[in-house]
Amino acid sequence: MLEVVGQYTQLKKAGANYMARCPFHEEKTPSFSVNPVEKLYYCFGCGAGGDLLSFVEKKENLDFAQAVEALADRFGVRLDYEETSVRADADRKRRDRQLKVLEQACRYYERVLWETRAAQAARDYLTGRGLAEAVCRQYRLGFSRPGWAHLRDAAAKKGFSERELTDAGLVVPGKKGGVYDRFRGRLMFPLADERGRVRGFGARTLGDDKPKYLNSPETTLYHKSEALFGLDQAKASAAKEDRLFVVEGYTDVIALVQAGVTNVVASMGTAFTEEQLTRLKRHTHNLFLCFDADAAGVGAMSRALELAKRHGLTVRVVRIPDGLDPADFVLSGQDGEAFRLLAGQAQSLLQFQIHTELASHDLQTVDGRTRAFAVLRGILAQAASPIERDEQVRYVADRLQLSEDNVRFLLSDEASAGVRRAALVGGAAGGGARQRPAARRTAEERVLMGTHGLEVKFLAACLALPEPGRDYLLAIDEEFFSSAPSRGAYLACVARLGASGAGNSGAGKTDERHGKARGGHGSGGDADGGTSDAANDGIGGAASDAANDGTMAEVVVRAAADPFTPIVLQELFLRVQEAHVGRLIARLKVAATRDDSEDEARLIELESTRRQIREELRVLPVEE
Repeated sequence: MLEVVGQYTQLKKAGANYMARCPFHEEKTPSFSVNPVEKLYYCFGCGAGGDLLSFVEKKENLDFAQAVEALADRFGVRLDYEETSVRADADRKRRDRQLKVLEQACRYYERVLWETRAAQAARDYLTGRGLAEAVCRQYRLGFSRPGWAHLRDAAAKKGFSERELTDAGLVVPGKKGGVYDRFRGRLMFPLADERGRVRGFGARTLGDDKPKYLNSPETTLYHKSEALFGLDQAKASAAKEDRLFVVEGYTDVIALVQAGVTNVVASMGTAFTEEQLTRLKRHTHNLFLCFDADAAGVGAMSRALELAKRHGLTVRVVRIPDGLDPADFVLSGQDGEAFRLLAGQAQSLLQFQIHTELASHDLQTVDGRTRAFAVLRGILAQAASPIERDEQVRYVADRLQLSEDNVRFLLSDEASAGVRRAALVGGAAGGGARQRPAARRTAEERVLMGTHGLEVKFLAACLALPEPGRDYLLAIDEEFFSSAPSRGAYLACVARLGASGAGNSGAGKTDERHGKARGGHGSGGDADGGTSDAANDGIGGAASDAANDGTMAEVVVRAAADPFTPIVLQELFLRVQEAHVGRLIARLKVAATRDDSEDEARLIELESTRRQIREELRVLPVEE
């Protein structure tokens, strides 16, 4: 009882019983008790209890018969089966034969590696990597001879048929009949289950053969999505430390174990799966990912972190310096203690995602910082706690060269409320679905459109110079802006500066002088100011697209970065009005399909207004 339970949690004697932290739920204070005489266990925290068989069933996710088989196999007890169906008996015998042939194949590959001249290159490779023979033997490494029938012939002498070899994934049917060895001239890594039973193999070429790594095919015993290298040897130390390191490759595991870090497994590549996570969850709820720092590794860690989050696991990321993988790190003069120090600095999910995102942008430019924040907003919203969020807000503010107040404002409901309101206006103005393609333009595309850049600079100048900026915002409304994201940013700036009188479409002075559209040439709303049913059809999509836009982030970043003066702000204010009037003029000209004296008069009025604005721009003083 103590030997089995001790694989999963560290037991300490307490009187006649033993106490430990419960292996079935997370806890800091031990409440799990084991009676070694009665061979019973009970957790005073979660209520789990039973005998040795029920413990194995729950922990290994086995049924009763499988638990009995697992214990019998572990302790060398021969089992007799009674009252089984013919089919079940045949399936069990076939499974047993597969396990036997895989075990024999593993022993054969081991002997070839250590006892034959044919494997000298493989031994040299391991020595060159700095991997000692003892640790390689511990993980049962082997070598498959070059040639087409070495394993097949050796297995035949042991009484295994070609069908059994095929079912175990050790040979491949030939085109002209017969079978040939699947693995030839490769370094062999056995893939075992938690009980140490070989289920399949991973094989690495020592030359230029493709693929570089070749795994067993899918069989009744081996499923690639579940495969983990080294879990059978890592589970005991995982129970003691209550954590597992997950690396990419076989040699990462072996090198770390050689350095004294024994609670480590390999996912065998970057495609970390939910099935692998389920296996790991039986042994610990604390995973430390140590994947390569290349694009594939970073993507794999992000996917693994999201999967683990759904399973309620605590996952952290160990960042290896200088782009090294774990094997290179510990084999380049470092040791297990140095690796554990790195693990002590491991990042949380939020930290990893934020650091990775910031590293992927040029933060020396306004556009780079703007694009980074557009992504970071969604990441920060997933913070596990307010404390963690506040900590990362400070970090983001420092990296983006913004004040904490500005970052918090950009994350606030207040900042996004203007964007959502502008999306509603945009939906009404464009007759519903026709507005949605414009709302879906990327921020990069709109930056290339001069009007967008002008509007962003004007709003940024208003924030940078809040006193005159507030007055300018009061003098216009959201219809002076060309897109839903820009209108949303305008309304957010209004809220930011407390310009409560702005954003009113009935602003009389501005309407009279600078040509706010009326009636059929206006916002497109109903006569009573409501929004038409047709417009409403497109509101939802536009609002969603606008709410995720990075325009307001760009405004705030520019406000902190660009050197605005009162004269520059005045010029931008006039140019925003000029652009607005120009759009109204263009709209009237396009709509003029018949003689309309009212439209003609309106056009003349707008042309006059534009001339006045241009004259004001001409006489602005020029700053040195």
